[in-house]
Amino acid sequence: MNFSLKAPDGTVIESYEKNHKEFIHIDGLEYEVYNPVDELDSDPDIRQMIEASEKDIKQGQVYSTDESTVP
Repeated sequence: MNFSLKAPDGTVIESYEKNHKEFIHIDGLEYEVYNPVDELDSDPDIRQMIEASEKDIKQGQVYSTDESTVP
């Protein structure tokens, strides 16, 4: 997931991959980009719940917050 950030001063910060991890440089220091979504996507139980939710959405099985039965 490479990306670019533009700072208020116009400086562009580019991400790069190193050792299968993503990093950025800011003021001469290297920072690892932490993406918690990667951890969630790799969890089989969460992945299964996401796939089931996507299937429900495609089939129109959705509910608005007004239809909620939770008091």
